[in-house]
Amino acid sequence: MPVCRNELKRGRLVAAIIMGLTLPALASAASADNAAQQQPDKPDPVPAATDKAAAQTLDKIQVTGSRIKRTEVEGPSPVVVITAEDIKKEGFSTIAEALGTLTQFTGNVVGGEWNFGNQAPSASYLNLRGLGVGYQLILLNGKRMADYAAASTPSDTGISIGSIPAAAVARIEVLSSGASAIYGSDAVAGVVNIITKDNWEGNHLRIRGGTYTDGGGDTGNLQFSGGKAWERGSITYAFEQLNREPVYAWQRNDRGIGDMRTAPLQSKDPNRLTWAPADGLTLWFYDTPGGYMHYNSWLDRDGNLVTASPGSPDAGGALQYSCANASPKYTPYYPYDDPADGDTPTACGNMHYYDWATLSNKYNKTSAYVSGNYRFTDNLEGYGQLLVTHARDQMTSRASLYVFNQGNATDKTLGMFEYQRILDPEQSGGMPQRVYREIGISANMGVRGTVFDRFDWDMGLTFSSSEMKSWWRQGLTNKVHTFLFGEAIGTANGGPLYDLGPEQFQHMFGPTSAADFMAMTDIVVNRNKSSASTAQFVFTGPLFELPAGEVEMAFVAEASHSKYDLAPDMRSRNSYQGEDHTFNYNATWGGGSRDRYGTGLELRVPVFERLTATLAGRYDRYDDISDVGGASTWAAALEWRPLDNLLVRANHQTSFLAPNLMWVYGGPVSSYGNFVNDYMCRKDGMDLSTTAGRRECNNSDYVDGLWWTSGGMNTQLHEETAESDGIGFVWDVFQGFSLSADYWRVKLEGKSSLLSVAGILEGNTDCLMGSKINGDPVDSGSGKCAMYAGYVQRDAEGRITALSSGAINQAGVRTDGFDASLKYNWTWGRLGDFGVNAGFTRVLGYDEQTTEGDDWEDAMHWTSRVAFRTRTNWTLSWARDDWNVNLYGYRNGPRMNYYATKLLRPFVQWNASVSRQITDNMRLGVDVVNVFNNYGPKDDTYTAFPYYQGIYGLMGRAVYVNLDIDF
Repeated sequence: MPVCRNELKRGRLVAAIIMGLTLPALASAASADNAAQQQPDKPDPVPAATDKAAAQTLDKIQVTGSRIKRTEVEGPSPVVVITAEDIKKEGFSTIAEALGTLTQFTGNVVGGEWNFGNQAPSASYLNLRGLGVGYQLILLNGKRMADYAAASTPSDTGISIGSIPAAAVARIEVLSSGASAIYGSDAVAGVVNIITKDNWEGNHLRIRGGTYTDGGGDTGNLQFSGGKAWERGSITYAFEQLNREPVYAWQRNDRGIGDMRTAPLQSKDPNRLTWAPADGLTLWFYDTPGGYMHYNSWLDRDGNLVTASPGSPDAGGALQYSCANASPKYTPYYPYDDPADGDTPTACGNMHYYDWATLSNKYNKTSAYVSGNYRFTDNLEGYGQLLVTHARDQMTSRASLYVFNQGNATDKTLGMFEYQRILDPEQSGGMPQRVYREIGISANMGVRGTVFDRFDWDMGLTFSSSEMKSWWRQGLTNKVHTFLFGEAIGTANGGPLYDLGPEQFQHMFGPTSAADFMAMTDIVVNRNKSSASTAQFVFTGPLFELPAGEVEMAFVAEASHSKYDLAPDMRSRNSYQGEDHTFNYNATWGGGSRDRYGTGLELRVPVFERLTATLAGRYDRYDDISDVGGASTWAAALEWRPLDNLLVRANHQTSFLAPNLMWVYGGPVSSYGNFVNDYMCRKDGMDLSTTAGRRECNNSDYVDGLWWTSGGMNTQLHEETAESDGIGFVWDVFQGFSLSADYWRVKLEGKSSLLSVAGILEGNTDCLMGSKINGDPVDSGSGKCAMYAGYVQRDAEGRITALSSGAINQAGVRTDGFDASLKYNWTWGRLGDFGVNAGFTRVLGYDEQTTEGDDWEDAMHWTSRVAFRTRTNWTLSWARDDWNVNLYGYRNGPRMNYYATKLLRPFVQWNASVSRQITDNMRLGVDVVNVFNNYGPKDDTYTAFPYYQGIYGLMGRAVYVNLDIDF
């Protein structure tokens, strides 16, 4: 807490100096957004007061969340608007960075800044309200986009905002409530509509370069945008080139990130048993097949295999020799805080294993955008937009350095054994690299017009695709096993039988060369593609007049075809039976298509002069192999304006999410675990609430190597359904000063989820034992227990014979909270123009229910659901003559540690931006992201790489220089 207070004190001091200790806020209005489009890259003007008379002079605009155009900016549901100028003021290079600090973004994400080891290397996802990656609809100019063409699991599938260049963006509208009655599937937690530039006049060039002050991440960014308008049409174009160098773990070792040498080797929690960060070299044998393991075995200087014992864990110096012989990077260490072990090392680890792991990947992205429109007549216009993105990403592939016996292995003399080894990349030819090439296309064309001088219509076609090719060197099972253990001489214990000798022991315990690595590996190539095509017709306008005004309507009809295909290297698929199956890598694969048809109607009815109701209904029909079929949704909302400057609003809507194509069509993936722990050791009296009990269980015959299957064609999945409510107000207190606050609630039923193996085994044990580890009773006859029993098959003695993990429609999730904002800007004479825009979100509750009828569980402490209970952001701005200064900050509230035993302190980050107009057409500026170089709180319970909660950001301070030129 002291660190956080110091940060806030520094922030308050800066704000006081700039604003004269006056409470400010930044106002926004549609006229400012329109002006920003026509006058790109210039400071936003101070908007006028938004009173009724001024509103009547505004052109009607369409705001995300409704297809009916309106004069009022604020409507029945809150919408956050982020302009292209806002992104620059906040100091960010990409729209993903800007959206990542939204206060409504309270959930964890896949990918993002720390995307090491992920099959979605440059994906940037949103997770509004903590419901998940796919629960917010991402639109480009109001049209759907294709899912990102890669997924490590079905729950990772979603639309990435990382492929959209900032150079092409005019503004982003974020609706943080359900909207399926308007848009159909996916709009459960909200809608993000990215609106590109249009109707521009002139040209603009922006050159940006910078780096991280702690090393790595050198960035070069060139943006060119412009356009030309004439009497009957216009054309707008943009180009962006963004290059960024990687950031490696060794460049952040002084921060304790990625550094095994400073990471804790033991858990400070006495009830937890924590393995060491890196078992670099391990060989042990079973006393009987499937029985207890002996201590580790090591190779001595004479080439003899020596087995350690409790009294001699170093086995007469063999451990020391084995470590030094394998690699200079290996070192002996003791993995447990056990007085019985004393200070004598019992294991051999590679403490530099993560040095060259990429915390942020190297990428090179080129984007081009063009849009245009042409008016054939006063009532007929054609339009079109095209966005093309090419990206090449590169990351290190540590999985290729991890070798072991995959499955049971037996030596004819010594018996059944387990072996694992982390190769030294400096010996093996360097850290292997994975390369990803991505191509994204989004095209939209159509015609629109007016009929009967009152109705607008729009008919368009949209095509979007995401394609990825990736390649790297990966071990092959037969090559790895042959190099390490020699040719098999038979079978035993359900696996190969070997005759290990001096040559094999040298391969297992000796150094490895680049030639050795090449002998064990081959290049694998994956190809993935996702596409979506949509035809849409929208008809809007006033129907008839009521005493309080016109009843307006919008009708929409849509038809779409989407396709998803993950086509990894054939040797990495679960169905491949060849001996050259990829080693330690089973790819997510599968694919299929879906047709969707939808139609909807929206009405806006003026009930009284100051009370307006909005009603919407929609039906969507799906044609695929799942049990979705169709879904109906509806919405109702009220807008009450008791005063000209006060809006009170309330809304209720139903939403749904069809299972994504990888849930439905994904192929089964087999995985092997060396240490699968059957918690039924509890029946032998082992107390898993203690360290001693867990250690006893981990060393018992309840731990085994085991294959399990996850995924598969889950055709039984049906749509997830949700209800959401909101109530709030917007108050324009006086000119330029407004406040808003909204309470929201979402209840989701039938959520699709893939249960973890550890969770299934622990849950199955709880059901069989009738109680949890902590002693809480469990109803063995519940639906949850029946579900677990279906995934775990046991023999008469209770041993596991088969294990699977499939997708289910989980019974429910419910969450609620509130959002608030404060906006103000004013002129203070010769001192200049000032402004502030502040936002706040508080999650009040988050509960989950596994199956219908089960108790609701408080999941607020599950960081996989609620990353932050509170989030706040703010912008402080000052402009005078040729100078502009902006301070952008955000605060992530307390977060549970990894073991959910205590809250970590809040995290605050400040960004600063200073620029000056040096000529009429040229502006020079400097951005500092993360001014105070904060890395967030350290979580001592998080003992896996990178030994730091990456959600706080792993990069530190960045400094950029910007040059903007208009011509």
